[in-house]
Amino acid sequence: MFDLNDENINIHWGTLDVDVTREAGKGRFKTAHPGWVKLDATLHLPPFTNQKVCVKQIYRQRSNGAISRVSGHEKLGAFVVEFNCVRWASILLDMTYQFVAREIVKRGEPPYPIPELWYTRAMVAIVLGDSEKAFIVEELIYTDEGKGKPQFRKYINNRDPKSLLKISEPDKARSITYFLLFSQHFQWQKTHVGAFVSDYQGTGGLITDPQITSNWYVLHMYAFQPPC
Repeated sequence: MFDLNDENINIHWGTLDVDVTREAGKGRFKTAHPGWVKLDATLHLPPFTNQKVCVKQIYRQRSNGAISRVSGHEKLGAFVVEFNCVRWASILLDMTYQFVAREIVKRGEPPYPIPELWYTRAMVAIVLGDSEKAFIVEELIYTDEGKGKPQFRKYINNRDPKSLLKISEPDKARSITYFLLFSQHFQWQKTHVGAFVSDYQGTGGLITDPQITSNWYVLHMYAFQPPC
């Protein structure tokens, strides 16, 4: 059985309905599927309580192009790493906004709006029974630019500290990218060349699936070419 002996983890009981035959998206390591979470009737836990959610599974690519699922324990280990990345990325983002707030007090309001960004809320769903399974459950990101909803975008990857957006992209998307580039430079300096967030992607104010760059060799290279 899985063991989650961590005082910082809140455990809730409920059911997860997910249609794994419907693939809402596919990345390099995970597939996404539509799902629905039902928790205790007395518990209100937005955005998961009786809401549509995005359910993700880890996969491996076979040589013939087919995919295979990994074991529950391996999934849970990968999810723990992913959640730690989100936790650290949230801390670094909060540090960035604290710095911005202090500078506004000293210098006044900037002539352009500061993007308000936050990470998607998520939890791990563990299936009890003979077959141990684990899923990562995230709040659903609605993307339909034709109906007034923003498009999912990759702002910055984890290989090059440059914007991935074209000049023709909307002003709001480019404003978000410039702020994220600034945040990388601030984090790089604030941590004394120790770490910064990379692989920025999301839609509107939501960002998801961050990576933490803390490799000494990579950071040493950035010391000569700051990420902005």
